Amino acid sequence: MKLLTFFCSLMVVTGAFAAEETARSSDLPADALVPQRNMLHIGIVVKDMDATLAHWTKFLGLAEKPATIVATGHHANPTVFRGKPSAAKVRLAFIQLENIQVELLSPLDDEPNHWQEFLDTKGEGVHHMAFAVKGLGEAYVDAYDAAGLPIIMSGGWDGGEYGYADTHDALGATVELLERYGEP
Repeated sequence: MKLLTFFCSLMVVTGAFAAEETARSSDLPADALVPQRNMLHIGIVVKDMDATLAHWTKFLGLAEKPATIVATGHHANPTVFRGKPSAAKVRLAFIQLENIQVELLSPLDDEPNHWQEFLDTKGEGVHHMAFAVKGLGEAYVDAYDAAGLPIIMSGGWDGGEYGYADTHDALGATVELLERYGEP
């Protein structure tokens, strides 16, 4: 119930901001740590994906439950957690709303990873906010390190890569920097 209350509040807030003109990256101060102010998705870590999806399906009045996929490390861009390789697997589901996407994440094994660490220390809830970036490894890692917000978990897939910045204490949630190759 706490999660639904938070999400309903978030929908109202993000809907209000979506009505405003989105800032272009050139409009941001030079020291901004995200290139634009358009959040891609909210990531919510859950213990029981099937039960959570059933609740979301009913809550949103969806005709059917969204599909799930299992994400594993990628040979060209393997998962790294706190500086060490990790073979962590996570079950994912994506729910597209009118103004934002909700990503549900459920860790599947005992491999060290940020999702399980979050569950163990904070319980289920909003894990991250995702923002699109270009050149994740080239520019952002150093900038976030210099700001005292190091990338604590990263990895990739055929079409892109991600990095979770250690922003929870500063912002109330982790920031995910998400690069999708080939997208402007």
